[in-house]
Amino acid sequence: MNKMIKQKLDEIIDREMVVSKKENAYKSIETIERLYGVDLPLDYKEFLLEFGGSFIKENRMYQPIEATPVTPEDGFDSIGGFYGITNNAYNIESIIQTYKATLGNIVMPIADADGGDLICIGLKDKYRDKIYYWYHEDETSGEDEKEYYYLIANSFEEFISKFSFHESKKSVNLNDIELFLDDDLLKD
Repeated sequence: MNKMIKQKLDEIIDREMVVSKKENAYKSIETIERLYGVDLPLDYKEFLLEFGGSFIKENRMYQPIEATPVTPEDGFDSIGGFYGITNNAYNIESIIQTYKATLGNIVMPIADADGGDLICIGLKDKYRDKIYYWYHEDETSGEDEKEYYYLIANSFEEFISKFSFHESKKSVNLNDIELFLDDDLLKD
């Protein structure tokens, strides 16, 4: 794995949230490749073996190439964690089974995004090796239908290199706040 990418991953991965890894990780990768009929990009395979199933530290975000319908005004998006070869809910094999019928064979989920959306890696044709944001509110229904993939990065390494420390500024409109007080509290 590229030394610079490994260093970046060490900066953004939350090591306090340890995920138990499955044995025979190489067999899991072979199974995934057979399922899709592709060879996964080498940098992503190396990532799966060492960092897959990891969570991202708080305030570590990336700036996508294409803004999504949910990208904040500041242009920074976040993910919760990467799927991996694990024994928990972040097991990439079970995630693939869940979304394969919806996503088809051109992309594969690699991480969760906020609100039920996914981060995917392109597997075939013009999508190959690129990283996309899949907006689930507008699901695809076949490879020739309108697509709801937003380009994040041109490669997995580029995606990782896009992460940086960023605190989202959430503005609150005070006119939107309603305050309810209990009648017993008002008696005093």
